[in-house]
Amino acid sequence: MNKAVALFELMRLDKPIGIYLLLWPALLALVISTGGNFKISDFFIVFIGAILVRSAGCVINDIWDKDLDGDVERTKLRPIPSKKVSIYESWALFIILGILSLILLSLTNTNTILISICFAFMIIVYPLTKRFFVGPQIFLGLTFNPTIIVYAMTNELNNSTMILLYLAIAAMTIAFDTLYGLSDKDDDKKLGINSTPIWWGSNTLKIVAIFQFLAICLLLMVGWQAELKFIWFLGTIFLCGFYFYQHRLANQKKYLIAFKNNHFASLYLLMLSVFCFLII
Repeated sequence: MNKAVALFELMRLDKPIGIYLLLWPALLALVISTGGNFKISDFFIVFIGAILVRSAGCVINDIWDKDLDGDVERTKLRPIPSKKVSIYESWALFIILGILSLILLSLTNTNTILISICFAFMIIVYPLTKRFFVGPQIFLGLTFNPTIIVYAMTNELNNSTMILLYLAIAAMTIAFDTLYGLSDKDDDKKLGINSTPIWWGSNTLKIVAIFQFLAICLLLMVGWQAELKFIWFLGTIFLCGFYFYQHRLANQKKYLIAFKNNHFASLYLLMLSVFCFLII
């Protein structure tokens, strides 16, 4: 029983916000790429896929960081550094999650499978980027980004909104993961690993604001390309309210609370798209 709980924690299923931050953008891409006329089967593939991908990402992250997490206050009690789960067990779990993901992908098309394999490679590499790349949060924004995969699944790779939405989600991810990184800044410096908060220093919150502004501009362009109704443009502007609140929290050094607020911001954006396509 204790081992099952530890494996559950290794996949961070006890902390589902990471699933939400992947799932809401994925569903947003599903709604926009199909004009709201998506298949129920595609919905379940996206839903299950978000859980599997996020879980696999957490496991491989902890495997690569096995020699670092024990020295960080926030992560020292995770299953691997606390010896609740062995490295062999962690690799076995990662392989099982990979196999389940491949089974799920077999229900899609060739383009989706090929593109997903490319992103899977990026997911495996991502945890290592903090050791050699000055801005690993940027790599994360390009990696844990379901847009292109979802557009491939719905046969909309030629849709003009795809790249705009991909870049918008990337900008949002870079911004919120930088807020997350601010909570580990001191520990990261001691360990000699990279992060955008270390790279950007005292300008971090200003640059986060720039990425959030960029995300809003790109989302407005998505609305223009998709010929969405006025409510999309008005609602997207209201997204600024979430970001103002996050900066208020960050200025109070409540970085994790500011990070978690992005779950609600992404859910709001998804509901806005549903409202545009399915209700009005």
